[in-house]
Amino acid sequence: MIKSPYGIEADVTFDEAARVAIKSQVDALMLNLEGTIKGDDIEALHDMRVASRRLRAAMSVFAPAFPTRQFSVLEKEVARVTDALGEVRDSDVLIEFVDEMKQHAPESEQVGLDAFRGHLVNVRNAQRVVMNKELNRMSKSGFARDFESLLSGSKRGNS
Repeated sequence: MIKSPYGIEADVTFDEAARVAIKSQVDALMLNLEGTIKGDDIEALHDMRVASRRLRAAMSVFAPAFPTRQFSVLEKEVARVTDALGEVRDSDVLIEFVDEMKQHAPESEQVGLDAFRGHLVNVRNAQRVVMNKELNRMSKSGFARDFESLLSGSKRGNS
C-alpha cells in the first residue's frame, strides 16, 4: 500500500486531507523564501519552486474543499510565484549545463561558451529582479496569513 507523503490516513475527510496537504506545501514554500530572495543558495530556490509546484497541484486536487473566491485569488498568486521562480531556476540549470559543457569543450570553443554563459547570467539577473519583486509583493500581501485563514475557514459550498 502506498503511503501519503503528508502522513494522511485513509479515514480522514477530504477537507482534512486538503488542509494537511496544502499547509505542508505552504510551509515548505515559506521556509525557503528568505534564502531564495537572498540568492546565495540555489537549493533554496529549487526547493521553493518544487513546493510551489506541489502547492499548485494540491490546490488543483483540493479546490472543492474551499470557498471559491478566496481560493481563486490564492491560486492566481501561487501561479505568479511559480512562474517567477521557474524562470530563474531554468536559467540556473542552463548555466550549470554550460559550465559542465565548458569542462569538456576544446579550448577553441571555450570563448564562445564563456560569452554565452555571460549572456545567461545577465538574463538570470534580470529574471531575479522580477522574481524578487514578486516574492516581496507576496510576502507583503500576507500570503501565509491568507492561507492560514483559508485553511482554518469554512468548508465547501461557500463563495
